[in-house]
Amino acid sequence: MPIKLVTQANLTDCGLACVAMVTGKSLDAVLRVAIKECGYPTDGPHTTTDENLFKLLDHFGIKYGKKQKVKTVEALPPLAIMETRKMPSTGNSHLVVFERTAEGDEHALDPGWWLKQQVRSDWNRIKLDTFIPVHLNEPAPKAAKKKADASSGTATEADQAAAPPAKKTQPANKKPKTSKPSKAAAGTTPEQATDAQAETPAPSKAIDAEAAEPSALAQEWADVAR
Repeated sequence: MPIKLVTQANLTDCGLACVAMVTGKSLDAVLRVAIKECGYPTDGPHTTTDENLFKLLDHFGIKYGKKQKVKTVEALPPLAIMETRKMPSTGNSHLVVFERTAEGDEHALDPGWWLKQQVRSDWNRIKLDTFIPVHLNEPAPKAAKKKADASSGTATEADQAAAPPAKKTQPANKKPKTSKPSKAAAGTTPEQATDAQAETPAPSKAIDAEAAEPSALAQEWADVAR
């Protein structure tokens, strides 16, 4: 299902708008959680650090990967929260959502209300910096599924294939042999944390613009409608 664009309400809540997009929640709902769980001030500013972004995704049950540098647009995952170039006036960054549709359309959903075109693919102007993969409606990785099976005591197909075949039933007129104890299915205790959450990056500088005027934003950010 395509991601629905959410427009930020002020100059500092682009991160909250991106969380609203990938969770399918309203911006107000995400803000309420941010105030309660992350200590955001009610009246702002609502800048988003990496730590708070991860907390919000965890709260809404959204799986994600490690933060990493953007190499090429083609190498990006189907869905990601991306950090764009820093604004010269503030030194802070801006967050957008990258989406690759089933039809192969690649674009960024930019929550910036000052833009005339918020669904963007002008990559040379956006100047992407880093991204966090978002695993939305994707099947669990095989390794994770195997660990989950082991923790629940369910044998995987590989375990069942490796188990010895059951012995044939002995005829009634023969003395039944003592059955040998079957080997327990091999398995190890899974880790409690996923790869994405095992190593939480140190909080980065506050994301988004706090003090820039809307007119300055329009000048500093590329506007495809020019």
